[in-house]
Amino acid sequence: MSQNNNILGGHLNTITNSSNCTVINGANNQINGANNVHILGDNLSVLGANHENGSADNDDTFYVGCQNGIYVLGRIVAIGDIESEGDILAFASSDERLKDNVVPIDRCLDRILSLDAVEFDWNELQQTYSGHDIGLIAQQVKDIAPEIVQERKDGYLAMKYEKLIPLLVGATQEQDRQIKELESKVGDLIDGVIE
Repeated sequence: MSQNNNILGGHLNTITNSSNCTVINGANNQINGANNVHILGDNLSVLGANHENGSADNDDTFYVGCQNGIYVLGRIVAIGDIESEGDILAFASSDERLKDNVVPIDRCLDRILSLDAVEFDWNELQQTYSGHDIGLIAQQVKDIAPEIVQERKDGYLAMKYEKLIPLLVGATQEQDRQIKELESKVGDLIDGVIE
């Protein structure tokens, strides 16, 4: 039984056997057997839990079918995961003019060496990831760089992996200096000159 459904413009849009659903403009959209589904755009077909070939995963969802994508001016805040079948492209602000109190990071190599690179299996205490994976332990990262680890509302720790790059660059620079010092000492030994 369909109830509380709205088709707001567009053409060839249908809502059947569904409740609390909306199609906003667009064309050739179909909602069947769904609950609380909303469509903006074109050529979407949503089969909800009440359809024999549908899924409850399709209910309680906002679908956007725009061939050229979505452009947002301002922030997007997601409470939950963001999944994409394609690439996610983003640039983070890093202009020197936006930064005050700029100083080199000290002891990068020691910090990086204190971390354990691990492989592991995701458990059932979370729903986002599954199977075998590799990564770091957020508690260890918090000890060396607390500014890149955040405690979520559920009490679990999350981290910004990309923020480890400055530490890796610093560690590489430290190792490069050590290598050059050793090369110089080896050269002195070969030449028979020991300082």
